Amino acid sequence: MSKTNFIKLLTLSFLTILLLCLSFPPADLGYLAWIALIPWFVLIITEEKYVYLNALFLGAVFFFIQLSWLRHVAVIAWVLLGLYCSAYFLAFAFCTRFIIFKLKWPLVVIAPCIWATFEFIRSFLLSGFPWFFIGHTQYQYLPVIQVADITGVYGISFILVMVNAAIVDLIIRSFASRKISPPYVGGEKGGGKNVSKRVFLAEQYSQCQPPGRRLIFFGLTCVLPAVLLTAALFYGYSWLGHYKPLEGPAVCMVQGNIPQDLKFESTEEDQIQILKKYSDLSLGTKGAQIDLLVWPETMMPGLLNIDPELTGRKIDVLSQLTAIQLAQELNTNLLLGGIALALAGEEQIYFNSVYYYNRVGKLLDRYDKIHLVPFGEFTPLKKYFPFLANLVPYEIGLTPGQRRTLFPVDTHENGNFTFGASICYEDTVPSLIRRFKKDGADFMLNVTNDGWFRDSAELDQHLAIMVFRAIENRIGMARAANTGISSFISPDGAIYDRLSDRTGKYREISGTLTNRIRLVEKYNPLYTLCGDWFAILCTAATGIMLFLAIFKSGSFAAGGGLT
Repeated sequence: MSKTNFIKLLTLSFLTILLLCLSFPPADLGYLAWIALIPWFVLIITEEKYVYLNALFLGAVFFFIQLSWLRHVAVIAWVLLGLYCSAYFLAFAFCTRFIIFKLKWPLVVIAPCIWATFEFIRSFLLSGFPWFFIGHTQYQYLPVIQVADITGVYGISFILVMVNAAIVDLIIRSFASRKISPPYVGGEKGGGKNVSKRVFLAEQYSQCQPPGRRLIFFGLTCVLPAVLLTAALFYGYSWLGHYKPLEGPAVCMVQGNIPQDLKFESTEEDQIQILKKYSDLSLGTKGAQIDLLVWPETMMPGLLNIDPELTGRKIDVLSQLTAIQLAQELNTNLLLGGIALALAGEEQIYFNSVYYYNRVGKLLDRYDKIHLVPFGEFTPLKKYFPFLANLVPYEIGLTPGQRRTLFPVDTHENGNFTFGASICYEDTVPSLIRRFKKDGADFMLNVTNDGWFRDSAELDQHLAIMVFRAIENRIGMARAANTGISSFISPDGAIYDRLSDRTGKYREISGTLTNRIRLVEKYNPLYTLCGDWFAILCTAATGIMLFLAIFKSGSFAAGGGLT
């Protein structure tokens, strides 16, 4: 590779990395996502060598930067997860390049399907990591993302990638139609490889194509993205124009801002102080008409489901008394995040749970977290590879729950409702929130302790993803977070309230946030009814394109010498 071409390759790669990083929180320049992939797509189409190595490099740098908050928990998890996610960039580059050079189809048709396919696969494979989907960058642009109640977030990603791909197709076609090599094409000037590339581009994109094919190309490249984006915007503005929110329960989120270092290695005295801080913040709302008061994930330091006489721990006695007294004194229902213990013979089984108390202080039910975080709450394959236990921050492993619990809540003014609770990252799992909605939940609460990641962009990224769960299922949502960002989200995806101090700081602060849940008249949108049908359709289309490309070539070798 010449020095000039090497510089061009690095420049285009880092340009995509920069634009992608700026598209996601904390920069939150989501409009950059509409052009962020253009430099990289140009490389995929036009580079002779190092295409796949470059894709792996680009993905690794992007994910290492965006996942930097994982270093606060485990550096090895940061590295391994970054490498795992970057493999999807490599797979995208391979499939896209292979299909394009075998079938001679434009990028605008191929790239969106493949991109949505790999986002979908990443959402569930190996327990799933539905984070950093390119569609998430649009969470602030409500008209654009309303279509998520039909397609899920994958539809937003599809349109974004299609726009990027269409621009690339037009750029390459503009050079090829004049039968000159784009300045970014690999190979030395005047060399044989450059000529072969130029010949391919002329055949694929130039005006010398048959009129019928040129018309199809124009339709796919210029008309299709415009039509889909216009349709999405029309649907979005139409839905927002008819949206009339209904008022639900008055909910108070308590945010204690307990440092994770203190909570993780706490003494009994530390636990008592944590309990006191959350209790004092809760009592500060006395006199307000609150229907439900919520503590974040694991902020109740004692066990609430075991007789304290069996444990002999002072903190368990104090925790249970505090829950009863708060419910009675505040005349409100309580949802408290804590650990649950179950005894199976001599074995002790622990759950990450939320406990629900009624207004008289009676424990009614609890929900045990179903979707546990691998190497965060449990150790996969621990039986066969004991050393993997060293990667888990807890000494004990947690057990997943088995049922989706719905809680009834009575209100002072608006009647009775039913809600579900998700814990920690469960609100990033589309299928789980969808099932709660199908079960009959009127709204959803999320309790989380993002204190693991301190004052990092993880808190903003987590909140951005939650927006799509609200839109997909047209359900009001609210979050109680230990260090932030405690917030309320309406069924149209608007973040209409969040806890902040007088200076505007909203991370690593303490306080309470009270507002009413916003609802719509109860119905199940298409996404709730049919789930990830759009992503499955994209996956099927990708499979068909790969089959046709393989069938045409008769082998897995990359075509035309363009490997």
